[in-house]
Amino acid sequence: MQSSDIQTEFSTSLSSTSKSVTDVQGLAEDKKNEKIDKSSIAENLTQSRVVTRESTIRAGQDKDSREPDEDDSNASVCQDDIAASPHTLLTFWQKCTMVALLTSCGFWSSLGSPIYYPALKQLEKVFDVDEELVNVTVVVYLAFQGIAPIISGGLADTYGRRPFIIGGMLVYVVASIGIACCHSYGAIVALRCLQSIGISPIIAINSGVAGDFTVKSERGTFVGAVSGFTLLGQAFGSLIGAALTAAYDWRAIFWFLTIGCGSCMAVNIVLLPETKRTLVGNLSIKPKRMINRAVITYLPSVQKRLKYDNPDYDTLDATKMRSNPLSALKILAHPEITLSLLPAGLQFALWTLMLTSLSSKLSEAPYNYSLTIVGICYLPAGISGFIGSFITGRVIDIYYKRAIRRFKEKKEQGLISPDAKFNTLRSRLYTSIPQNFLAVVAFTLFGWSVDRGWNISAPLITSAFGSFCAMSTLSSSSTLLVDLYPSQSSTATSCYNFIRCSLSAILMACLAKMNKSLTIGGTFTLISGFVFIGNFVTLIPMMYGMTWREKRALKAEREAMFN
Repeated sequence: MQSSDIQTEFSTSLSSTSKSVTDVQGLAEDKKNEKIDKSSIAENLTQSRVVTRESTIRAGQDKDSREPDEDDSNASVCQDDIAASPHTLLTFWQKCTMVALLTSCGFWSSLGSPIYYPALKQLEKVFDVDEELVNVTVVVYLAFQGIAPIISGGLADTYGRRPFIIGGMLVYVVASIGIACCHSYGAIVALRCLQSIGISPIIAINSGVAGDFTVKSERGTFVGAVSGFTLLGQAFGSLIGAALTAAYDWRAIFWFLTIGCGSCMAVNIVLLPETKRTLVGNLSIKPKRMINRAVITYLPSVQKRLKYDNPDYDTLDATKMRSNPLSALKILAHPEITLSLLPAGLQFALWTLMLTSLSSKLSEAPYNYSLTIVGICYLPAGISGFIGSFITGRVIDIYYKRAIRRFKEKKEQGLISPDAKFNTLRSRLYTSIPQNFLAVVAFTLFGWSVDRGWNISAPLITSAFGSFCAMSTLSSSSTLLVDLYPSQSSTATSCYNFIRCSLSAILMACLAKMNKSLTIGGTFTLISGFVFIGNFVTLIPMMYGMTWREKRALKAEREAMFN
């Protein structure tokens, strides 16, 4: 074979080999691209599922929620996943049943303080103590109402809601039995502390439970209903206490609390499910620990209804919660939270003083009413408080939906940036402004009406308006905190508990001396003035709160990248 032929054949072979290598490389590249496409599709599908849940951006302990009904660029993708995996398996009427169960737990917390007011005069005589000492038993209860949820709320966000609700009720029952049987003033003070430590966190935990099975568009209604029904105990407590004290004696009050709370505890052991989304998702995932399981969930029909055989794992909140007793204080340190809650806390403290003053002033001249009549005088405050919480819950839901719709329209019209974030703080706080200013007028007039001995209709009407406003603001504040911290809802709502109960305890401790120096009319006018100023302070977080939160989130992301 000639050299030229050999060269030609070698070139042909080399060209063929090169082409084969190229083909192999092309096939490999195609396979690689196909894998990348599949990975991208899987990643996008995962991301689309994540946005269907209440996800959070961690900034220290600061978290913002993203929910299906909030403005979202992936809204069209979300709808398919929402249809496949509902946010909760509870129907509307089952959610209403949950409200009833939660109310039956938290009601005893709000009842524990006012039911005791009519018995204070008896305790002074029985234990031979003066008014200031007997008021200590009220103050310590209020103080621990603010402190205990700070710790228990964080634990409930980590280990589940149900164990701390049932455990708290058990502590309350045991402490109530102890008070009913004790014969020492010191023992009463200690057991009142234990009572409060057990039951007071339930109010904050209840808001967390309501946040677990609701989305933002309906949250105001259910969180408002839970808060309002729960705090009816504070409005009607003195009526019940007056009736029991008049018919029997002060010990009957604590036997009533024992029997009532014990019965509700038994019902909730059977019926109340665990709702923490890091543990059970939309309720379709069976809790690992027995203490988190309701007795009713052992029934095959209930297990089938909850889809235990085919759980929706995509609804499981993947946020890792760490038990930190200081979490609530870190949330409270954020300026938008403090500025939003301080005016609301002052208003609640005024409401507490109003309920206390009704009991003491109506039993004195010029009214001189019996215990039974004084108890009946609490009815207007109780009824209007219930109406306030229920109506406000509906109003803030309606306004929220309208605000979301307008926000989307402005984006479509190009009036705001496509990257703009919805102002949750403004949408929730805006609805509380009218009643916040109405409260200033109502509480001021109440103070002067009982101070000057006006016709009984004046204190009753003003107390009704004051209760309406206080419960409305409570609903707005609780809903706001659950919205901002969906994965830490119990911890977040314990912040409001801390502020309102701490302010109530401080003002209760100072009430007698303030009344002597300023008269009761002057006392209510002074504190109402603080509320009036605080109402304008609330405008600051409405305007700048979301900007502050975004800056903290960006700062946390930068720190996470370098660590």
